[in-house]
Amino acid sequence: MGKRRVPWVRAASPRTLQGSVIVDELDLHGLTVHQAELRLESFLVRVAASEPGGVVRIVTGKGAGSAGSPPIRDMVLDALKSWLAHVVGEWSVDVGAGAYLVRVKGTHRMP
Repeated sequence: MGKRRVPWVRAASPRTLQGSVIVDELDLHGLTVHQAELRLESFLVRVAASEPGGVVRIVTGKGAGSAGSPPIRDMVLDALKSWLAHVVGEWSVDVGAGAYLVRVKGTHRMP
């Protein structure tokens, strides 16, 4: 009898948002809303150009230190739904509710 072959399996990478690997992460802790807006836009546009279709994690925190509604978390949600929707393919709240997972669209470059 021949030897029984066991297939080699690579260690699993964390998979989220329809089974995709997270390609980059942005942490917005400690920033003002204005600073967070600028970094968020720059980050998503950069990733859309370099990793079209990639999934990123945007860490906002849960807003436990904020009085009332968490301002950065609310700003990110508004941005994903409106003024940055042109680079957002899909998004969801990450496990634990302190971050968003976003699949970026590719950017279209003119020749």
